[in-house]
Amino acid sequence: ESGTWADRGVIFGFNRLSIVDIAHSHQPLHWGPVDAPGRYTILFNGEVYNYLEIRADLKREFNMRFATDGEAEAMVAAYHHYGPGIVSKFRGMFAFLIWDSHRQVLFGARDPFGIKPLFYSYGPGGIAFASEKKSLLALSRTLGTHPRLDRTALQHYFVMQYVPEPESLHDSVRRIESGTSFTVLPDGRMQTERYFNPVFKTASVSSYESGRLHSDIAAVLRDSVAKHMRAD
Repeated sequence: ESGTWADRGVIFGFNRLSIVDIAHSHQPLHWGPVDAPGRYTILFNGEVYNYLEIRADLKREFNMRFATDGEAEAMVAAYHHYGPGIVSKFRGMFAFLIWDSHRQVLFGARDPFGIKPLFYSYGPGGIAFASEKKSLLALSRTLGTHPRLDRTALQHYFVMQYVPEPESLHDSVRRIESGTSFTVLPDGRMQTERYFNPVFKTASVSSYESGRLHSDIAAVLRDSVAKHMRAD
């Protein structure tokens, strides 16, 4: 399913593989509170496995009513009520953009482990985001960029067999890093914030504790698989 939308200073286009709520969760999806309907527009790629829990919280705390049964509406409503920090509560694989037409601000994020890609490019003609780099290369004339081979990224690829974030093999195209959110301000400046920092702590475990930890890990795995099965 394809959809496009444009407003002052912003253009959204999306190709959606419809799985959850095929009938209603069309994108770009527009949402707003009662006093400002249509204030926000969201593009969302991926899955947020705990969106039902987020919906339940919004209903309980704000008496919210939903027009769809998908993740996107719950995400944008959560952003409105809880602020940008809510992204750390999203469980899943995702990349999304939310346009706030009142503040003329774009907010977005990429999932903690960077499963879903999100590239960006900026120049005199503006800033653009895409899930595939070829889309941004096609926009290079509009953006006023001149894509060239990034020799540092190429060296990283030859040495490590991959290109580390935020690089790409074109110097005019960068990547939003995994576990990072960002805001594009009205003047075009982009501010980024890392919301996820994995921490691995080592500690000795007694034979008594090992049994409890085994049960804890098994419970986490069962919960994770159950959440993943919501879309499968």
